[in-house]
Amino acid sequence: MPLLSNILKTKKLSKRGRSTTPSFVCEVPLQVLPSQEPVLQTRFEAARQCYNALLGEALRRLRLMQQSQAYQAARKIPRGITHLAERKAAFKQIRQSMGFTEYALSRYATTIHHSWIGDHVDAVIGQTLAHRAFDAVDKMALGRAKKVRFKGRRGIHQIGSLEGKSNQAGLRWRTDHLEWGSLALPMISGVEHDPIIAYGLTHPIKYVRLVRRNLRGQDRYYAQLICEGIPLRKLDPQSGRFQHPLGSDMVGLDIGPSTIGVVGETQASLQRFAEEIVRDHATLRREQRHADRQRRANNPDCYDAQGRAIKGKHPRNKSRRQRHTEARIRDLHRKEAAHRKTLHGQLAHRILAQGTIILTEKLSYKAFQKRWGRSISIRAPRLFLTILTRKAESAGGQVIEFNTRTTALSQTCLCGQKHKKRLSERVHTCECGVTMQRDLFSAYLARFVEDDALQVAKARESWLGSEPILRTAWQQATQNQPASGQRQPSSFGRFVSGPSQSRSPEKENLPEFKASDAVTEAQVSARAGERMTVEVFRTPRL
Repeated sequence: MPLLSNILKTKKLSKRGRSTTPSFVCEVPLQVLPSQEPVLQTRFEAARQCYNALLGEALRRLRLMQQSQAYQAARKIPRGITHLAERKAAFKQIRQSMGFTEYALSRYATTIHHSWIGDHVDAVIGQTLAHRAFDAVDKMALGRAKKVRFKGRRGIHQIGSLEGKSNQAGLRWRTDHLEWGSLALPMISGVEHDPIIAYGLTHPIKYVRLVRRNLRGQDRYYAQLICEGIPLRKLDPQSGRFQHPLGSDMVGLDIGPSTIGVVGETQASLQRFAEEIVRDHATLRREQRHADRQRRANNPDCYDAQGRAIKGKHPRNKSRRQRHTEARIRDLHRKEAAHRKTLHGQLAHRILAQGTIILTEKLSYKAFQKRWGRSISIRAPRLFLTILTRKAESAGGQVIEFNTRTTALSQTCLCGQKHKKRLSERVHTCECGVTMQRDLFSAYLARFVEDDALQVAKARESWLGSEPILRTAWQQATQNQPASGQRQPSSFGRFVSGPSQSRSPEKENLPEFKASDAVTEAQVSARAGERMTVEVFRTPRL
């Protein structure tokens, strides 16, 4: 089955009442004249104020609903299965009576269009804005979010895209240009020769999304065409084969805050997660300190004599140079995000080349953010898992996430015993003779999880053939020097060389790795007649 590298999720399409046929995104850069740019900025500003008004109205209705006696009575209904239908019916009735529904918020959007906003934003885009606003507040009502963000005029929280519901009204794509009311925005000349864009333009268009991005302080506009069908699968011009082949193995993943272990039937790897993303901390910190000095100089009344911020006062004055500095900081973050997304896609394709059925633990990435905030902000493992899931489903496979409490892969051994380890212990050792890097061993065991339960017998049967592959991957990970010049992370552990546990010829012929802090020859000769024991390498907490 062809790989849909950027297929849209079926759930989102069905939730908005659209068809659930396969879809892909074709992005086309637009050419905007100097006379058209003020009109676009005005329309985006009107859409921003419309979204903020809808968001505020949804919050007001949510507070009124939560303060009502009927809502408090519905909360007291037991959560058991026997009272599930009664509880759902009670909350549904309260939502309808208080007007806290997407349909009611869409009707409120029509009243907003009677003002000046209706001269710049059509009713179709108003309905999509109402859908976005209601989704944001509904997540907070269900406990999935703590707060909502109102859109500002500038910065990363401004309105970045507007979309319609079909290609018949509002935003419409016509052959080679985008129509939005009286505006006609043609695509940049020459892009029609791009094979990906040319392929997308030949497919039926479901709806159009207008995207605004700020590149080096200037706004650029793009039309994202949500097309019906499957995207183009690239071919290698030299070999004539597909660039991204698909494997047939069952792959196990172990994703950490900075590393990732991948184990298949014939291949295994242990590597730093998104290693090539090296944020220029010196440049970024210098720009941030520069912006802080400018902020303090422009708002001296917001800081005391010791330079501390005065509570209740917010620095609002910004000079032209401060805005330029903040634009440079945003551009550094934009480049990093684009680079990270590219690396995530490349890693996902390498994993799919091993197999399209992928098993991994269901982790709490919010807990990761609390403990390893800086590492998570740079590497974004949740975003990678989202990309991998989308690509695997479009390839006919799936990503299966299982419960960590019932499996406990980092504590379980092939002999059935459980060894509770600290996070700093990166090597799994057991009395039965199994010694392996912790992440690789967990990824190996993940391949044998069925219905949230580890099949220890199957894992034990396949261990003899898989151990040489895992040991080779561990040795290569500890020997390879990162491209950034930094040392390998301590989470890899210290490679333990020694006789093969399986006594297989492949493992016996593996090259041995000598660490720089190995024991001296005198100590080795003194212990020549003794059996060497392997000591777990303990690293400091991440």
